[in-house]
Amino acid sequence: MYPYKIKPLWVTMVQLTIVIGVGFAIIAWLLTLRAQENAKQPGAQPGTTSNYYSIGGPAEHPYQTDASSDGTITYCPLDELSRPTCAYGVLTTESRLQAKQRGRQDITVNPTGWPEKNQKATIKDYKDSGASYYGWFWNRSHMVADSLGGDPIKENLVTGTRTQNVGLSKDHNGGMAYAETKARDYLDNPANAQCPLYYAVTPNYQNSELIPRTVTIDMESCDQSISEHITVFNTADGWNIDYYNGRIG
Repeated sequence: MYPYKIKPLWVTMVQLTIVIGVGFAIIAWLLTLRAQENAKQPGAQPGTTSNYYSIGGPAEHPYQTDASSDGTITYCPLDELSRPTCAYGVLTTESRLQAKQRGRQDITVNPTGWPEKNQKATIKDYKDSGASYYGWFWNRSHMVADSLGGDPIKENLVTGTRTQNVGLSKDHNGGMAYAETKARDYLDNPANAQCPLYYAVTPNYQNSELIPRTVTIDMESCDQSISEHITVFNTADGWNIDYYNGRIG
């Protein structure tokens, strides 16, 4: 029998380093493939219409309410991946006034899917008008806005691009802000004191992704002077997004 030779420690360390390096290279390659695959899927490609939202017809009523709950907001439970699933309520001029008097609430939690590092980025105007935004790419985006009485809790927050949150127009009236502005204007009108506003928000995920690709808003006044089914796009022109972890490129 040949005597067993013990490898010098430095040889073992070199081999271990090579194995670890190869492992990291494989992981990086797999992450790149997944990001590329995401970019091929609907909703991942940048580019939207009408300032990051579209109106798809009259409002639907995906969640039932009753008159006794007017002025309150219901938050659906987080799902098995800790993702918010819905927030809805019947908003009134009184609940809007209370939100105004309360003032803006600080956000002390991160929404599900919030990236390890939020980076600053330039997003150009979808109309090529020359306007652009430079700042934080991701926002902690309310489903029901703070100004409409929404709370800064995980059940009411999604990881949203800056353009998903407020659009890219100079008046910040796109994305989620389109519906929020319209709701505020309606509720701030004393003439609508006796006619509340149904408001329901649903984030839409693909498979097990943690960040929604779109958010649906259904908004309808009691007299149906407002009745809209709105889709808000969680994208940013010029950028590809990994909806699992918030990485961009």
